[in-house]
Amino acid sequence: MTKKYLGIDLGNKKVWIAVEQNKIAMPYKIIERVKIIWELKKLVKERNITDIVVWLPFDLYWKDNTRLDKANKFIKKLSDIFPDINIHGEDERFSSFEADLSLNQIWKKDKEKIDDISASLILWSFLEKN
Repeated sequence: MTKKYLGIDLGNKKVWIAVEQNKIAMPYKIIERVKIIWELKKLVKERNITDIVVWLPFDLYWKDNTRLDKANKFIKKLSDIFPDINIHGEDERFSSFEADLSLNQIWKKDKEKIDDISASLILWSFLEKN
């Protein structure tokens, strides 16, 4: 069975989703946080997703924080909702910085574009390691 990946960057109000297509991580969609479960159920079915990667917002010193606690609770919730799907956590440190560097030459600073590319970079990083 071919693995199909979906990446999630969980914000307080918005969620950035990236998908793997032919082993390339691509920005897919930005949705409201309150719609995430419904959207994931739809995407998992439509795209035959086998693995979901959730970004973990560690700080530079690997300390736990409120955002990290929320991400870990979200991972637990996903595991309960999607028992047949592998749920992974991936360190997101520096992804926005890398995205900003990539886009700085192309677009003026645009937070949503940076977060969009950031989501893809994190999924790409996970795919490279696995």
